[in-house]
Amino acid sequence: MNMKQDKIVYQPWGEAVRNECLSAHDKGELSTLDLELTAKCTKASCIYCDSRPDVGSRHANELNLRETKKLLEEAKELGLRWIFTCGLGEPLEDIKFKGLVKTASELGIRVSLFTNGILIDKTIAEWLHDNGVCLILKLDSFQEETFEKILGKKGAAQEIYNCLDLLLESGYAQHNENGYTDLAFSIVPTRLNLNEIEDVITFAKKNNIFPSVGELEQAGRALENSVYQDLSLDHQEILALKAKVETLLWKGYTRPICPTIITGVHIDNIGQCVVDSETGLNCKWFLLREPAIKIMGSIRENTLAELFSNVRKYRKKRFEGNGDAVRKCEAVEYVFGGCGGNPSEIIRLARQHL
Repeated sequence: MNMKQDKIVYQPWGEAVRNECLSAHDKGELSTLDLELTAKCTKASCIYCDSRPDVGSRHANELNLRETKKLLEEAKELGLRWIFTCGLGEPLEDIKFKGLVKTASELGIRVSLFTNGILIDKTIAEWLHDNGVCLILKLDSFQEETFEKILGKKGAAQEIYNCLDLLLESGYAQHNENGYTDLAFSIVPTRLNLNEIEDVITFAKKNNIFPSVGELEQAGRALENSVYQDLSLDHQEILALKAKVETLLWKGYTRPICPTIITGVHIDNIGQCVVDSETGLNCKWFLLREPAIKIMGSIRENTLAELFSNVRKYRKKRFEGNGDAVRKCEAVEYVFGGCGGNPSEIIRLARQHL
């Protein structure tokens, strides 16, 4: 990598996208949409899944394609630029997934997608790339036995490795002069894979992939049967890993701030608009704890403009009228950063854009 490429960043989390979305937000536009798709996830059963027990099978009242297309059309009129889908189940198991991507592409809306990749074959890899979909691929280890333990399904690790090969062959992670990439790895350090993270990061750097390293969440399945206590690293171990990561990548490495936490709305798989109840921010996982949500309405009962207005008013009220609670959240600081960045940095930035 040349000097410009030393700090390769996943494009949807890059400074240019973030600044564009924040600027639009300040003008009253809805620039991003944090969209949950299906709760269905059958090809993996991750031992620390943050969505358990809600994830596993499709909910009967999940949004259908007609409702989703209407949502995107309404959002486009409000200024939508990016869709981020990074929570709950596996998006490629959603029956409306292809329709969602097709509609977004037709409307000129970009998509960032978190996936385990197991259902991505050659045709789908090429189709995703042709439609400009950016991908965050779960990849915690190149040791198959270790990765299978994490994924909870025999054979799942090899399917993800195969997916990675197909993504690279289809054109993902090609050299970009602006220092951005359309492919990232989601890497969660645990006692299972601690000694294997260096190999994953080295591969990522060599192949123009952004390695997104972040602490284990205290949510979902991680809270069951002492999973968190057994898998999580202590503070000194995380600091030591951070030092190693910085030698491999760059000084001051952290997870970037995801713009949709501040600039958009979060619509869950059944159409509810939800926010973190303490802060009014859009990501219910950003504190790396069991979500505490406030329901702001539903796209089946409210217009998207109404929901966006409700979110902004609620957030302003929380920041200005519930300062102690927000400051407690602002004091939360992680070594690598939580889901979508470090809570302290997210809240400071949110204050500037109320």
